[in-house]
Amino acid sequence: MSDARERRIGEVVGRVARQALADYGRSRIALLDDGGPEAELAARMLARALGDEAVVRVAEAEGEMDPLLHAAPPERVGEETRRMRARLLDDALPAHPANKTALLLGGSLPPEPLLPLGDLWAGEVAALIGSWSASADVRALAEAAGGVEVLDAALRRWIDQREPAALASLPAEAAERVRRLFAAGSASRRNPRLVPKLGHRTLCVDLSE
Repeated sequence: MSDARERRIGEVVGRVARQALADYGRSRIALLDDGGPEAELAARMLARALGDEAVVRVAEAEGEMDPLLHAAPPERVGEETRRMRARLLDDALPAHPANKTALLLGGSLPPEPLLPLGDLWAGEVAALIGSWSASADVRALAEAAGGVEVLDAALRRWIDQREPAALASLPAEAAERVRRLFAAGSASRRNPRLVPKLGHRTLCVDLSE
């Protein structure tokens, strides 16, 4: 995918982020940063649009972890730690960099008000920055489907083009897992987030079934 394509997407992301800052009365974006490709891409786009000083990359705090957290999965502890640190920045608007594939199939949407890459498919992220990330369940599903490009293509037809039979292009077990994971997040998608609109049907804009 070309630099021009990234710039065009970044312009849309930047306009939505700039308006979100104005609406919420904040001066910076607090971007949850797990070190993955989506965080890198979102930070790059937001910094280009808003300036480096307007983007705070919130990583996991270093130091001894609270013993009460040892029973929780490490990835969840890291996510919630970043989330708490982002919320403690009073002048910053929390943002989560997850891609559209991960958000559609990952259960409840993140609570952050801004999802800058929420209308960018995982395969598009990979084309822009070389890789993509999602939960273990979604990555396993992509592998079972024959690759993230195959999974995204089926989802595009099913979600964006509203083709009821689109999932038939996937192996039967993978198609059933798509339906199950998609349904698990349906209630959350009815609660609005700010998502730059890039495609036909966008999370929390016109995908609130």
